[in-house]
Amino acid sequence: MLICLLLILALTSLTNSACAQGDRSEIPERYDLARMSLQDGKTDYAEQQFLKILKLDPKHAPSHLSLGHLYHRQKRIASAYRHFKTYLDLSPATHTPVKIQTLLNTLADSLKASGKSWVVNDPSRPWGPASVPEPDELGFLAIQGGTFLMGGTFKNETPVRLISVADFELMDHEVTNVDFFSFTKATGHPSLEHWREDWFWMSQFGTHPAVNITWHDADTYCRWLDARLPTEAEWEYACRAGRTQAKYPWGDTSPDETKANFGRILKTPYPTKPVKSYAPNAYNLYDMAGNVWEWCADWYDPDYYKKGPTDNPKGPDKGFDFQHTRRGGQWQSSPHSLRCARRYGDEPSAQDNGSMAYFGFRCAR
Repeated sequence: MLICLLLILALTSLTNSACAQGDRSEIPERYDLARMSLQDGKTDYAEQQFLKILKLDPKHAPSHLSLGHLYHRQKRIASAYRHFKTYLDLSPATHTPVKIQTLLNTLADSLKASGKSWVVNDPSRPWGPASVPEPDELGFLAIQGGTFLMGGTFKNETPVRLISVADFELMDHEVTNVDFFSFTKATGHPSLEHWREDWFWMSQFGTHPAVNITWHDADTYCRWLDARLPTEAEWEYACRAGRTQAKYPWGDTSPDETKANFGRILKTPYPTKPVKSYAPNAYNLYDMAGNVWEWCADWYDPDYYKKGPTDNPKGPDKGFDFQHTRRGGQWQSSPHSLRCARRYGDEPSAQDNGSMAYFGFRCAR
């Protein structure tokens, strides 16, 4: 009797645990319930069910489509646009209804007329803002916030989740040696150990990204500009440049020597390249893949995606082994490290020595 009771308690505990985490087997039933609720005019309840489905599976295309129609009827244009766009990104081009593309174009025109220019005018073409954003004198670009699918296929990139970020600004380039040199002269911050005579290093490699940078160096520099390091969510959102699931900053095509600086193991003693050596992504951001790893503000936790918030996440309260995150790959990376979703962690004092180093950064605000 006691053994049976213990088994029942154990099974109950497992069931409750599974329910707390969410069970994808609930999706078909929830979806049918939501659709019936819509037919009965219970729109609030239907919306709740669709949103719960997307928490269980952010890639559930039918729920994105249903929410798009619901928000369109309610004249919630930005929300309708977001869900229709996600639906189109998730759907094979051969199965995408023309009427949905047409509807998205109409919503895009409405958003553009209201001053929201960061929209897709033609979903059948590569994404791009209605007008190319221009940086200010420090290189900061204004980026309109939105929703995207964050994450990938590697264990520390799962589960893929629908994430929202607020408006922010991001430097269009990685901080260069000249930039960091000005900072050291103005503040007395220690110069980088691998710099030789200042005139030689700046004349030869001034426009290359600063390397041998610790997280603390990067954080202090950004504060000097009244700025900060970007969060992981902001960085990945900017990297994807408006595509819900873009694999690389330029889209889904594999990287080659025309797209990024990578795979250059032992090819030159100074393997970085000047910033802006490659075409920018659709947000006009350069070198979001390759050249140097870029520090982010967040502490690094390989399991953060399983428990972190979905609204403007800023990372865990502390890091795994006291590590901070880095993004974007570097000059000797393999292609998989250039993916928008790829994430690593390192101690904030981590750095590589000399000209072969590959830790750099850009600032946000």
